Amino acid sequence: MLPPFPDYVFSKTYNLMSLNALESYIDQNGHLPNLPSAEEIDENGIGLGDLVHKQMEKIEELTLYVIELNKKLEKLEKENKKLKNKKLKNKSVTKK
Repeated sequence: MLPPFPDYVFSKTYNLMSLNALESYIDQNGHLPNLPSAEEIDENGIGLGDLVHKQMEKIEELTLYVIELNKKLEKLEKENKKLKNKKLKNKSVTKK
C-alpha cells in the first residue's frame, strides 16, 4: 500500500531540506533524497505507483523551492529599486 498522496509536503510541519543540504546530499549520494539510486532500481526494480508517488513528492518540493526563491527575488528587487532611487536622488541633489 502506498503512503498518502504527497500533499503532506505542503504541511507547515514538513521538513523541506535547504537547497545547500540538498546539494550536499546529491553530491554524496548521486541521487535525490527519498528516491532509490539508479543501481537500486536496476537491481530491484520499482513499482509504477511508487515511482509516480515519489515523483509527485519531488514536484511538490520543487514548487516550494521556487516559491521560496521567488520571495527572495522579489525582496532583492525591492531593495535594488530603493537603492537605485536613493542613488538618483543623491545625484539630483549634488547637481543643484
